[in-house]
Amino acid sequence: MKQLLNRLLIPRTTGGRWTAAAGTAVLAALAFYLAFFVFGFHLIFVDEVVDEEAPEFAVDLGETDIDELISAAVAGGGSEGRAALAEQRSELEAEADRMREEAMADGSDEAMGEMYGHLDPMQEAIAQIAAAEEQMMTDEEVAQAAGERSQERAQTEAAAEQMAEGTVRVAAVGSFISRSHPSSGTAAVLTDGTQTFLRFDDDFATDNGPDLNVYLSAARPNDSVGDLASDFIDLGDMKGNIGAQNYEVPAGTDLDRYRTVVIWCVRFSVAFGAAELAPVG
Repeated sequence: MKQLLNRLLIPRTTGGRWTAAAGTAVLAALAFYLAFFVFGFHLIFVDEVVDEEAPEFAVDLGETDIDELISAAVAGGGSEGRAALAEQRSELEAEADRMREEAMADGSDEAMGEMYGHLDPMQEAIAQIAAAEEQMMTDEEVAQAAGERSQERAQTEAAAEQMAEGTVRVAAVGSFISRSHPSSGTAAVLTDGTQTFLRFDDDFATDNGPDLNVYLSAARPNDSVGDLASDFIDLGDMKGNIGAQNYEVPAGTDLDRYRTVVIWCVRFSVAFGAAELAPVG
């Protein structure tokens, strides 16, 4: 038995050596195929950067800048003022005082233990709100920001008026979140009423990988992988993992239903990133 194993493991003839070499070559070729053509190992180190111009519509856009329209649609929003935060903090502090008074009046160990059990997280919340107050803008800064937002709205309205004839508009926008891979950037739906495109802005970035496609899913961005791939529209191969790019959306697509963009790895059924498209206007 030992001699047989030695012959198999340590070939002593020229033919045996050739057989062992051929076996090693086959294994190496198989490993190479799996690493590069199945798992796409090399793609981890290679970015595919694209920089597509705005999609071409049948209407004449003139000097309209699509990326500026997307930026205007994304811009805006605001935060709570100091007064609102102060009111929240005051309410929590009043509730904490009430709990202390009731526990002291009761005097029992049980009442004191229950009071401290509720008081610790409440005090933490009060501290967090106080820290947020310190970071809030002053009245002057709020007024300045409001003026800037007003100017942005005026610019957006002017752009809308400029495009009233052609009516290419930003119908929805969203920001990518990471799923199985780091993903970020802006996605927007552009339409002229006849053609519709999904555009990734130039801030888009995710990891590279094998067999990546762009889906519009009926699930939400944080839903399970199974849900994301259970009801979807495939817009085709992803053109690059970094940069601006366009995907035509099939006519008749219900974007109220399919409003989540998913970067989907078909080969391994993995979601790299996702973005929920929120209607604009």
